[in-house]
Amino acid sequence: MDKAKVDLFKKNLDALVGSNYIELKKKLQNIKELKKFNYFLKKDPLDINITRKSDLKTIFKNPKEELEDKIKAFKEFARYPFFFFYGLGNGIFFKALLQNDLHKRIVVFEAELEIIYLVFHWIDFDLELRQGRFIIMHSKEMDYVKADVLCSLPQISISFKLYDLKITCEFYEKYYKEDIERINDLLMKAITNITLRQGNDPKDTMIGIEQAVYNLPKVFTHPSYDELKQKRSNKNKASAIIVGTGPSLTKQLPLLKEYQDKAVIFCADSAYSILVKQGIKPDYVCMLERDEIVSECFNNDFGDFDKDILFILASLVSKKTIDYLEKNHRKYMLVARASTYTNYLDLSSFGYIGGGMSVSHMACELALKLGFKNIILIGQDLAYAKDGSHHSKGFIHDDYHIGDYERDFNRYTTMAYGGQGIVQSSQVWILFKQIFENFCAANSYAKIYNCTEGGARIEGSIEKPFKEACKEFLTKELKKPLVKLKNPSKEQRNHLMLENYKRVKKSITMGENFLKHCKKIDRRIKKFIYSSKSRYSLDELVDELDLIKEKLNRKKYTHLSNVLSSLLYHHNLLSSKLYVQNINNESDKQNKLLAWVYSHESWLEDIIDILGVQNQRLKQAIIPLQDILEKKNLI
Repeated sequence: MDKAKVDLFKKNLDALVGSNYIELKKKLQNIKELKKFNYFLKKDPLDINITRKSDLKTIFKNPKEELEDKIKAFKEFARYPFFFFYGLGNGIFFKALLQNDLHKRIVVFEAELEIIYLVFHWIDFDLELRQGRFIIMHSKEMDYVKADVLCSLPQISISFKLYDLKITCEFYEKYYKEDIERINDLLMKAITNITLRQGNDPKDTMIGIEQAVYNLPKVFTHPSYDELKQKRSNKNKASAIIVGTGPSLTKQLPLLKEYQDKAVIFCADSAYSILVKQGIKPDYVCMLERDEIVSECFNNDFGDFDKDILFILASLVSKKTIDYLEKNHRKYMLVARASTYTNYLDLSSFGYIGGGMSVSHMACELALKLGFKNIILIGQDLAYAKDGSHHSKGFIHDDYHIGDYERDFNRYTTMAYGGQGIVQSSQVWILFKQIFENFCAANSYAKIYNCTEGGARIEGSIEKPFKEACKEFLTKELKKPLVKLKNPSKEQRNHLMLENYKRVKKSITMGENFLKHCKKIDRRIKKFIYSSKSRYSLDELVDELDLIKEKLNRKKYTHLSNVLSSLLYHHNLLSSKLYVQNINNESDKQNKLLAWVYSHESWLEDIIDILGVQNQRLKQAIIPLQDILEKKNLI
């Protein structure tokens, strides 16, 4: 190829920035000659074809004619924010699609490296690749973690109803059927799990916010997250063991007891009483959940055994949890869970955790942030045992899972630990498994060893027998108890309490003002729909709705969007197909605007209801902090 094409190829390669492109870049650079494909360039720059050498099969029958037909057909999708395609073809169609700025993401999967290599020699994708508008994936590198990352991109995640894996041309349909199905399955799983992670009940979020505000005085009178990281970062290069409560835990307990003084042990709240009965003392006991039922994990008195154990709780736990801890004089700290509301509060020294959905995710995140290089998972089955049991012996909430195995049987199967056969799992465990897989993929400095020796395989973790891991990593006793942590000073406590009190009060005031605005627009919409006397046009009502959305996207209003996040997310999913409808004439425009207003009536009512309840709950939740400040004459 001539120098201009070689320079263009290098330019496109340089535009492949980021860790996800490292392997693809290497592979393309290593191509020295074309072994599988050839190409034909005609005088017309749009008339480019690629031929497979083995059977002389061309990608296109008539490249220019097919391009024109496809561009014409895709006018129907002019407002779509994203596309997924299988097959790069000669690349010209994608360059044409990218001329439309409304297309924010175009993802293309291509199985043949030589086709990517060729296209990069004749089309300049430099700008689009750097902006992330054009994403090219070698399909053989595709796995669940990459699917999750792609589908989590903002322009994609809020419009899943528009998802379709389109096949670029007939050539790919016949020869890559299995690959297309595999990638479609990965993307569909990612879409399902991302949607599940968003939740669907604002009440749960509301309870979390309410309890996090109620617990603020406890947050500031106990050690901070910064204090924990500063005093207990893993400077002695110890290994961490994360103890879950899967069915396989029971068989690992004797070995854990033998090596307990040679590792830093993090355990799930429900695993604590199990360890106590075996005489195994964890260094950290973690709790993530807001529900009162989880509090029962601490409704026990183990006397001196609790000494020197630090209970690390998400700050949204229930009051009952803290009551149980204080009743038995256990040492604890509260860490803010990442959310737009806790980010709005002045809690930077006391958080944030939030990389997962289970208490074991929380423990793993803490171990990573404390700098442990070797993290050992045990009891992390994320699947039912062969006898149908779901947790280890002694699990405190065993009765709540009666019938789960029968309900889930053959609905959520996954590869077994060690890659031998399949195991029975559940929807939530599959989600937990994939979050662990994201952890494994996202960190580059720590190794996560799955030593469960049972249950489901966690892709990206290193499977290793627990005994081997103990012999390799747990070679010397650690200095225990771990270094003591200090509570914030009186001046720090007072400052933090006062600042957060002001922020909560401000959020209530802003919430009330926002509610007034929403109620005003709601009245206008209802008058338009149910009365003939409205003085507002469709355009004006749509502008008002856009203003509400624009406000919720402003930084100063993000604390309001927290409790609304699942509502807003699911509404966006439902309204995305209406949003992308094309308008060909004034009648189309009026019909679309009318449908848009109708679709937002119940949405606005839900916002009014949810924020109204949250404001009332915040007024109650702030009382303990207010009482303390009044006694100190600070307000």
